[in-house]
Parts: sequence; structure tokens; C-alpha cells
Amino acid sequence: MADSAKERESPGESTLARGLVLGTAGHIDHGKTALIRALTGTSTDRLPEEQARGITIELGFAALDLAGFGRLSVIDVPGHEGLVRTMVSGASGIDVLLLVVAADESVMPQTREHVAICDLLGIESCVVALTKTDLADDEMIELSSEEVSELLAPTNLAGAPIVPVSSQTGEGLDALRDALAHASGVARPRTSRQGPPRLGVDRIFAMRGFGTVVTGTLVGSPLKLGEKVEIIPSGLNARIRSLQSHGEESECVLPGARCAANLQGLEVADLHRGDVVTLGGRMEATRTADVHVQWLPTSPAGQAITSVEVLAGTAERRAHLAAIGSETFAPGDTQMARLHIDGEALALLPGDRFIVRGFAKTANAGATLGGGIVLDTAPPRRRRSDPELLEELERLRTGDSRAGLSARVKRAGYSGRATGDLARETGLEAGEVQSLLRDSASNPAVLEVAGGQLWIDALASGRLEERLLEGLVRFHRNEPMRPGMPRATLRGELPENVPREAAEFILARLEDAGKMVREKDLVRLAEHRAVLDPEAQIVAERILSEAREKNLDPPNPKDWADQIGVSLERLRDILAHLERQGELVRAPGDLWFARQAIDALRERVTAHFAENAVLDTQTYKALIGTSRRTAMPLMELLDEMHITRRQDEVRVLRGGGQRG
Repeated sequence: MADSAKERESPGESTLARGLVLGTAGHIDHGKTALIRALTGTSTDRLPEEQARGITIELGFAALDLAGFGRLSVIDVPGHEGLVRTMVSGASGIDVLLLVVAADESVMPQTREHVAICDLLGIESCVVALTKTDLADDEMIELSSEEVSELLAPTNLAGAPIVPVSSQTGEGLDALRDALAHASGVARPRTSRQGPPRLGVDRIFAMRGFGTVVTGTLVGSPLKLGEKVEIIPSGLNARIRSLQSHGEESECVLPGARCAANLQGLEVADLHRGDVVTLGGRMEATRTADVHVQWLPTSPAGQAITSVEVLAGTAERRAHLAAIGSETFAPGDTQMARLHIDGEALALLPGDRFIVRGFAKTANAGATLGGGIVLDTAPPRRRRSDPELLEELERLRTGDSRAGLSARVKRAGYSGRATGDLARETGLEAGEVQSLLRDSASNPAVLEVAGGQLWIDALASGRLEERLLEGLVRFHRNEPMRPGMPRATLRGELPENVPREAAEFILARLEDAGKMVREKDLVRLAEHRAVLDPEAQIVAERILSEAREKNLDPPNPKDWADQIGVSLERLRDILAHLERQGELVRAPGDLWFARQAIDALRERVTAHFAENAVLDTQTYKALIGTSRRTAMPLMELLDEMHITRRQDEVRVLRGGGQRG
């Protein structure tokens, strides 16, 4: 792949000092490509049309070795007005800017637009090459330097060194190399060096003997040979057959490097510029994102909902930008907005930078309206006028990773948030999400559920606890004789969007706090004791009286209910209460016996075994003294009470224990 690709991609971190990318910017025909050729010995014009016309149409790549620093990956971007999309594609991945301005022409329209774009993308490290000094006199060079300084003054690039240079004579090249080495030495990587590996595709081609190859600048985590990857947004899968940087094969490419990846299992037609190569399951594409936008001072005011073209990484989409907390996008203002992508979704993560362009040219920045930073790729469904949404977005903008996670958990309310979802939305590792949210000392407002697989806001949990306690209070008030409420029924008091794991967690918190008691499948308030109302007390006394009178031959519940004149359901509630009080014993066959009658039977059976090894059925029936209707259930009852045990056709003494 090395000879045919002609990408001259960077050689991996083993030869990269810090994995930084240097990118050019500037007006068309100000000498960017010639300067890169003079610095590196590599022509970044690879297309015949580029070589014939002498302008850069596509992104060009080279490697620049700097004494005292190491190697930089170099991206040469086009300066033509109509190729700003390609320029943004290259600028999105750069850490150090080489702004090229011709001394004989000074600041031009594309110079202004490129500077505006680089400022919006958050680029801070910059060196200005004042080119073509062989065509300008000293006064012209001085005037051009002043104009450049004035242009950069209100931007992040203010104070950048300006180095006069001639690509033709070589004058100033050494000074430029020194300035670039110094700027690179103090520059911090602008693109992410954490989260999932993301290779924004800027070129796709096929190579004989290799197959499909994509190139881009890697951000996030390292990309390794043999890894299975996913293409976002299509969801297609592939395996990395080989990796290359600047013509050298590599088993691992670190973030910040230019990279060419040979993808096994995909055809060229399966891929598109703007796709992102990443690991499967680590991120999802989105059609909606909440963002912080900066509107250029030279841009016209935008309506509350403005149609734009959004450029993010190597991708471009039509979109609508909707102001949050405001009625317009005012020139020079910064504000929150919601980005609605038209068509295919975008692979975005919080912290990603983007550019928005309009469809009409402006005086100083072409069609560029502004740009900003992504705050949230899974925004809540709220009105844009909701003040809480604005406050939440401000926390996401100004807070750290922990604050961002907490805000996402809080807004989820009763549903809570799964660790996996939080990881995909933020680009963090699942373990990192758990570690950040488990820091209870600084984050007491988030509660851990199901071993860290789910998180719920403490205030939301408190409200759900109140609902459960209120449900128990109502149940005890309406059903005072029942010992408790079925646990599953109590869970039904919670809203439908509460996950089962969260419901069980909240029930457990109430138990641990001593506010609720669990007994088998029932739950009750800690202070609750089952009581009978006066009417039920009268029925209970009659039931006990008749049970004692009937001894081992009581009626079945239906007959009993008819005799007493209560509903069967009411009777069963009272029977269950008397059983819990130890007054009645329930036997198989839905029969209820007075405790005294069962104790007397147990004594007779035990006395039999004092003189006999076994108890046959006929003798057993004689000891019971009733019909088969109750005799057989009573035999089973004593088996359940661990007094007897059936052995073939007889029963033997088991122990003398007591059931339940």
C-alpha cells in the first residue's frame, strides 16, 4: 500500500514527537503548496488538474521534520472560495495553523474567511508565513505584516509570529522552521486524544491487491491493525487489514496522526467522504444536537430557525439551526441552539467543533455564518424556551466530565441512564463513566443502580420513594387487616418509565432505611400491624367459635361464607388474618382448622409412634376420626409440618417439627 497510495501519511507515534497536525490556510495562489514543497520536499498537488492549474483542489498531505521537535503531519488545504468545505475538512483536524499570506497581495477575502473558520474551530497555535517576499519591497512587506496582525488581533490567533519567506529563493525558510518548531513545542493537541478512535474519512480509493482504502486524521484513541470497526452513520462493519502513515506500515496509529486504513469487507461504493471509522458500539450518529454557537460579527442576523449548511470534521449536511432562549442569531453574539440535521445523521460527540454556512455570500467571510461546539448529541425533548434547558446546557458547556454526566442523569428523571448509553453519548469509556459517577464525595446527587449499569438522580429517587410510601399508606388504610401489599403491586405505583432495576433499588433503599419491611412477597410500612375492624372482629370470633366446635371437620370456605353472610373474598381475608395470628391452621384442599384441634391431633399421632414404628392409613383415619374429605388433607398437613413422612403405603415419624 505504501508506493501506490502516494499519501505520504505520518509514520505513527513511534516517529511522531507528539502526534500533532500542521495545517495550512490562506487565499488561493498565495503559495501554500509551494511553501510546503519547499519545507518538506513533497508536492501536495497530486491530481493532474491541480498540477496543471497550479491550485489545490483536494487536501494534500506531507510530513515535516523539525529540529528540536520531531515530525509533524502536514495538511495543505485549498484556498479557493468554492472549496471552503474541503478547507474546513482539513482544518478540523489540525493542531497548529500555518497561515499563508502573500506579501505582494496581503490579506484577501479567503484569508479573512479562513481565519474566521480557524478561530471558530478553536485553533490557537499559529505561525504566519508572509510569502512571495521576492516580489515585494520592504514597505509592502511591512504593510502586509500590519494588516495580518490587525486581522488576527480579535481572534484566538492574536500575537502569532509573522515570518517573511520566499519559496523561490529559500529566504526565511530556516526562520519559519524555527518558528514552527517553537509553536509546535508549546501547542496542546486541539483534537481529542480520548474516547473512541475516530477516523473522519476525507479520501476513499481502491488499490490493486489491497482493496478499499480510506484516509483521514485520527482523533480519540489509537487504531490498531486487525481491529473490527464500524462505519458511522451507515453501520457497516469491516476489519482493518493494514494501516499506513506517510508511506510506512504500522500496527498501531496514535491520535493526531494522518492515517490510511485498508478496510477488508467493504467496497469503495459503500463509503462516503464524511463517514467516520470507529469501533463498534462506541458511538452513534445523531440528527439532533444541542450546541453553543458563535455568530460572526460580519454575518447577517439569523431568524430563530435558520437554514444552514453544517460542516463537521470531514462531513457536510444541510441543517436547521434553532435558537434556544433567543429569537434571533445576532451578529457577534454567542448563544445556545439546537441543530437539526437534514438527511443522513452525523457522527458527533460533545466537544466537537463545527462550522455553519449560509447560502448567500457576505462581504468578509464568504458564506460562513459562524460556528461552535457540540454540547449534547442526545438532547431532551423540551421547548427551546424552557429556562431549565438553557441552565442545563450552560452546565454542560462550563462543567467537567462529571458535571456533564450528572446533568444527563438528572434530566433523565425517573428513567435513569444506563452506563452504556452515557458512554456512547459522551465518548467516555464505560469504566470511566462509572468511576466519575461513583465519586459520592463530590457527586452525591447521583445514585448507582444494578452494580453501576444504571444511574438515577437522587432527587428523582426521593420522589419515587415518596410515591411508594404514599401507596403503602393508602393500601394499609383501605386494607387494614392485610399484613402487607404484594411487592409487584407496589411497584405498579411507579410510573411506567421507571426501569425494573430502578424500582427494586428504590424498594431496597426504603427497606434499608427502616421505612418499609419485606416479608416474603409482601411489603408493609415498618409501623403497620394488621388489625380487624369491628365488623370483621365479630366475624372472626364466630369463625373461631365454629372452627373449635367443628374440630377436624370444618366447612369449606364457600359454605362458611354463606352461613355467616359475608362475601367469600371478605371471609378469606379474615381467615388469612387468623392464620397469621396463629388461631387457625390452613391445610391442603383449602380447609381451615382451629389451632387447638391440630395440636391435639399431633399429640395423638406422636403418642402412636411412641409404641409403633409405622402408621398405616386405616389407623391414621381412626386417629383423625373424620371422613375422607378432611382426613386426607390432614395427613398431608402433618407431612408438611414435618411430623410424619410417607413411606410406601404407611407413614413414619419424621421429627416433630412445626411447619412454617
